[in-house]
Amino acid sequence: MIEKSFLTCLLCVVIINIIRAENVDVKTSLGTVRGITVQDKETGESVYEFRGIRYGKPPTGARRFRKPEAVDPWEGEYDASHYGFACPQIVNDFLDDGSRNQSEDCLFLNVQVPRSLSSNEKRSVMVWIHGGGFTSGSAFIYDGTRLAIDGNVVVVSINYRLGVLGFLALYHPASRGNYGLWDQKLALQWVHDHIESFGGNPASVTIFGESAGGMSVSLQSLIPSNQGLFHRVIAQSGVVGRFLMVRKEAAIKSIDQLKSNTECKQNDLFGFVDCLRYVESGTLLNATNIWTSFPDDKISLEHPYSVVVDGELFPEHPMKRLEDPDSAQSVFFRSLDFMTGTTSQEGSLIPFIILPSVQQKFDFNVSVNIPSEFICKGMLRPWVDTHFEGDNNVYEAGCKFYTSDGSMDDQSNRAADLLATMIFTPSVREMLNYHSTKKTGKTYQYQFSKLSPRPLLPVPAWFRGSGHGDEIMYIFRTTDDERLKLMNVTLTGVDKEVSDHMITMWSSFAKTSIPSAGKSSLPWLEYEPKKSIYLDIDSEFSLRQRLNEAEVDFWSVKMTSPDLVDAYKYSDVHEEL
Repeated sequence: MIEKSFLTCLLCVVIINIIRAENVDVKTSLGTVRGITVQDKETGESVYEFRGIRYGKPPTGARRFRKPEAVDPWEGEYDASHYGFACPQIVNDFLDDGSRNQSEDCLFLNVQVPRSLSSNEKRSVMVWIHGGGFTSGSAFIYDGTRLAIDGNVVVVSINYRLGVLGFLALYHPASRGNYGLWDQKLALQWVHDHIESFGGNPASVTIFGESAGGMSVSLQSLIPSNQGLFHRVIAQSGVVGRFLMVRKEAAIKSIDQLKSNTECKQNDLFGFVDCLRYVESGTLLNATNIWTSFPDDKISLEHPYSVVVDGELFPEHPMKRLEDPDSAQSVFFRSLDFMTGTTSQEGSLIPFIILPSVQQKFDFNVSVNIPSEFICKGMLRPWVDTHFEGDNNVYEAGCKFYTSDGSMDDQSNRAADLLATMIFTPSVREMLNYHSTKKTGKTYQYQFSKLSPRPLLPVPAWFRGSGHGDEIMYIFRTTDDERLKLMNVTLTGVDKEVSDHMITMWSSFAKTSIPSAGKSSLPWLEYEPKKSIYLDIDSEFSLRQRLNEAEVDFWSVKMTSPDLVDAYKYSDVHEEL
């Protein structure tokens, strides 16, 4: 009996010691954070992971629709063994499981540290800002284990408020919007203040993101008050562009939408917003579901719950400030090292943007083909009406440029080309040109052309190229079943080689400002406007020039009108509506 009790006690001690060996404590100025040791399934190597660290107070009740507040110091140990909640969003069954556990109390971040927490080695830091159209996504989805280990960097991923809760903008002091961007800014301040405790170097921070995350990092790089919070930027498949912020007219339409779907009917905007602060978050999400509010007779890329000119973070449209090389925004942007790129066919989003009702009106099925009539009347016409004041010369030239005399597959891919133009292509070139003029930082461009063994978004049989988001799994490759379904794939052969080399390039840029080509001795030359050199990332890497030149040249002339950004000017609307 005594022997049995002794063995039981001894076993308990062994188990406790194992548990303690798996835990790791870090002392910060806020308090002690207890993380865990996580083993990579692919290689057996380990990282220290600190999950669900709160960086902001719960943005609920009176804090809703306001800038975030920094977290207060705590007593005792902060348990960082579990991920924090995702921010409220309409769950997309197709994309992920990681955003199902939601709460408005969602201002959390995760930190992954390779191998050791040695105070003698301060590693460069890479802060990931997720995409999802500013309406979906979470930090949980992205596994930075391989990036941290192979790149020898500290990886941070952050949550930020989404949709109406993060971007209710009324062009009025009652709710200026951009709260999700303020969240990102606060998280970057947290990294600056505390990452050294985790073995990170606050003087070597890179922010990177994809899609809305790419747009986010490009926007953060245009806010002069961010000086010193980060030093390098990687914008993947997304930058700020002339047409990617919400126009005042579209933003204000949210007032009627919310009045129609909630009990808040006040005409006084301060009273109206105060009422909305206490509406259940699920009610607000359902009332503002963008997928049920898009028009049913044409394609639309604009929804009211995204980034706006708010008179504070952005006194006017950022592109206007970039046009002045001596503006504070331009000077800060050009002081940073900047890398940006796209996939070879960003238009893979097109099956999700062309709603069934639109297909019915134009009598086609996007999975079979996209007719030229829809390209002209369903895509170009509403876009030109919205952004070019209905200029028929622009419409007719665009219709001719994007219709094809080839096969229906060719025609369908021209529709995808047009969608990529509407969202990505000219904006990327414009940002590269602004950055590389009178710069003090380095400028690089890439195109990701490798066909994925499992595309992030399902595409029709006619689709050609590497689609939107297909590069993500090569940087955040995972075999974790709990994470993004479509990134849970084991890369082998050439795909694993490409992944290894991309991790080398991304982390090398974060550490040295120079993205070593990784796969060969091929030097990745800097971008400059005259030659427009970029690195094409495929099974073989190659340097090329003037990406999408015909497309960019066609639109660049049409996008230089000084009136194009007038619809985004900040001015208070009437308080009584």
